[in-house]
Amino acid sequence: MNKLIIAASIFASATAWAGQECSIDLTKTAPNVRYSFDDNGTVTDTFTGLTWMRCPLGKTWQAEQQACRGEGTGMYWQAALNEVQAINQSQAHPLHQFAGHSKWRMPNIKELASLAEHACMKPALNPKAFAAGFPYSTSEEGYGSGDVRAYVWSNSHVQADNTILMFDVRNAEIFAYGPTQLEGSVLLVTDQ
Repeated sequence: MNKLIIAASIFASATAWAGQECSIDLTKTAPNVRYSFDDNGTVTDTFTGLTWMRCPLGKTWQAEQQACRGEGTGMYWQAALNEVQAINQSQAHPLHQFAGHSKWRMPNIKELASLAEHACMKPALNPKAFAAGFPYSTSEEGYGSGDVRAYVWSNSHVQADNTILMFDVRNAEIFAYGPTQLEGSVLLVTDQ
């Protein structure tokens, strides 16, 4: 019986990390030492000085499990902007004053790209900082295939064609989409 429990525990641990692939030949660009981890659901990037919510909107940080839980909320760009405004202004919003911060915002594309862990993919993010935050796949290779929540909205516009830049957490690529073209994820940041 003990062998069965141990085997099940090993399998559960392996499948929890099975999605992310990291190269042992590449130097980590976003290693754990770069971040200051907080059990309140935030992580501070000591390189940029920015504090991030560890989970995209719709998910909640579970300190006991050290991971994001729940379903991420896909939103069109304007809805995401409205949600950020509600978080900052409405005392009734559950994320108002989240982790003691009052000025949450959508990041620009450079800030999102600064999170990239170029030694890893699926997701190309630090696995401890954003644990289970983005288990989304945009292709057929895994669970959640075709899920555009793998794309995170920025506040960066491309004025020439009225699109918004998005960060693909799967492989750290940047794409431009129309503000009503897809319901992407929202990851908030603060300068405080």
